[in-house]
Amino acid sequence: MNKDNFTTISSKERVKVVNDLLQKEGNDLRKVADTLKIKYSTFTKLMQENDYVYIKRLGQYCKFVQDDSLIVEDPTSDSDEVAYIKENFAILQSLIESRKGNYDFTLDKRIYHSSSKTVTKNFRISDDIYKLFAKTCDEEFPHLKLQDIIAQLLLTFTDQYANQNNI
Repeated sequence: MNKDNFTTISSKERVKVVNDLLQKEGNDLRKVADTLKIKYSTFTKLMQENDYVYIKRLGQYCKFVQDDSLIVEDPTSDSDEVAYIKENFAILQSLIESRKGNYDFTLDKRIYHSSSKTVTKNFRISDDIYKLFAKTCDEEFPHLKLQDIIAQLLLTFTDQYANQNNI
C-alpha cells in the first residue's frame, strides 16, 4: 500500500491495515511507518483520527471511548438481522402488503397483567366451530397464542355487554 492510498482510506480501514502490519513487524510502530513510507510523526497523527489509540500491551490500535453510553455499533456493518432483512426484503414486503386492510387484532394489556392469577377452565363447543376458530387463528394470527385470543374475546364480550344488564 502506498502513502496516498493509506491517507485516503477510512480510519477504520487504516487501523485494520496497521494492526496487520504491527503483527508482521513485531509491534514496532516505527517499522510500520517505514514500511508505509510515511514519516513517523505523520503516521501517528493519522492513526489518532476518530479517537483511535495505540494500546501497547495489546500491540494494536483500538477505538477509544470515554463514555459507554456513546458506544454506537458501526452502521455500515450489517448484523445478522439486518443481513437477513436485506436478503429477504421482497418476501417481507409482500407479507406486509398482503396484511394491509386486514382487521387489526390487538390484545388488551389486562391479558398480561402480572398480578393476575391464571386458571384453567373447560368448556364444550361444537367441533366444527372450534376447528374453524383454530384454523382462523393459525392463518391470520400465527404470532398469538390461542389462549390469549380467547382471553381477548372474553374481555371484548364482557366490556361490550357488562353494562347492558345494569340499565
